[in-house]
Amino acid sequence: MKTLLLERFKTRQTKEFQCHNREQPLKSILKIKPKERYYSQFTPLLADLDSYSCVVRDEHADVLRISLVNMAIYEFYLFAFGLSGTFPVSRIFVYNCDRCTYVHDHDCGDHEIWKENHLHCYELTLPAATEREEYQQKILNDLHTKFHLEVRIEKEQVVSDVYFNEIMGCPAATSWHEQTVMTIKPRMMMS
Repeated sequence: MKTLLLERFKTRQTKEFQCHNREQPLKSILKIKPKERYYSQFTPLLADLDSYSCVVRDEHADVLRISLVNMAIYEFYLFAFGLSGTFPVSRIFVYNCDRCTYVHDHDCGDHEIWKENHLHCYELTLPAATEREEYQQKILNDLHTKFHLEVRIEKEQVVSDVYFNEIMGCPAATSWHEQTVMTIKPRMMMS
């Protein structure tokens, strides 16, 4: 069995005694191999578990299992787009809906209450030979179906340095740099 630890996501030691009491917990926590060759499931927050991501490829059982536990919606998208789990939330822009639904910041109130209402778990199993691009697209498709969002990763130009132009009497940009941003907005439903 090969375990692929994705460097872009922080890994934490899990407690051996962690338990849960959900009606349909993630199969990876129960250490059950799903009967279906392709399987994906979203579940609500699993209390008393830390947030983590895990990708395990078992060649012998022909299973690739991806578990994303207790994550915000934007974190699922970061994983699916192959971006770092430390992506700055200040570069996530939410349009036409409440930012607190997707990203917690100081305006969203108590963090523990927010977590109970806005964190989810996701599990996906595929054949072991599935390439990264394929499972990332499958995750995006599942997210698209579940949350009905249009999420894009874009590059934007940002001013790096400014000086005061005495002749014009105003600030002027002297250098620019490119940065990655995420935009989230509700998907327009076709009638």
